Amino acid sequence: MPAPATFVLITHFLVVAYIVLGFPIGLILNHRKFRLIHSGALAFISSLMVFKIPCPLTVLEKQLGSAYIEESFIAYWLKQIIYLPWMGQRTVFLIDMFFAVLVFSSFYWKPLPPKKTTTPS
Repeated sequence: MPAPATFVLITHFLVVAYIVLGFPIGLILNHRKFRLIHSGALAFISSLMVFKIPCPLTVLEKQLGSAYIEESFIAYWLKQIIYLPWMGQRTVFLIDMFFAVLVFSSFYWKPLPPKKTTTPS
C-alpha cells in the first residue's frame, strides 16, 4: 500500500477510535469543548449516513490505491477493524443512529459544566 493511502487509513482509524472512545472519555472528564467537538463530529458522520454520502476518508483511500493486493500488516488489520466484513451498511447505519441518540441524550442526563467566564482585571 502506498504511503499516502496508509496515512489516510491510519487517520480514518483514529477518527473511528475518537468517535467510539470519545464518548466514555467525554463523560468521565465532562470537558465542555471535548464533548462539543465529539458530538459535532458524530453529527457530521451521522448526516453523511442519513444523506447516503460516502465517507470522504473512504473515498480518498480508494483514490490513493488502498485496494492494492500487497499491503502491510498494519494496513491489513486496520482495514479489518474499520470495515467489518460481517457488518452491512444497514447495520452500520442503525448502530450509528443508536450511538448518536445515546451521545446526544447524554447532554440531558449528564449536562455540560458551566462555561467558564473570565473576569476583567
